[in-house]
Amino acid sequence: EQRDRDQVLAMFSNRSLSVLVATDVAARGLDIDALDMVINVELARDSEIHIHRVGRTGRAGK
Repeated sequence: EQRDRDQVLAMFSNRSLSVLVATDVAARGLDIDALDMVINVELARDSEIHIHRVGRTGRAGK
């Protein structure tokens, strides 16, 4: 449920959780400060999706 997803995301954002496993839905719209790494289990279908996935770690030089 959405409430559960929000709670897990909050825990990951405040470093209570060290690993977040997510689908491609997380490739768009999530902005988590100081995200060091994204591990892709499978290759993205196309380059645009790949850029959104790995872009989680390179936000404006942060």
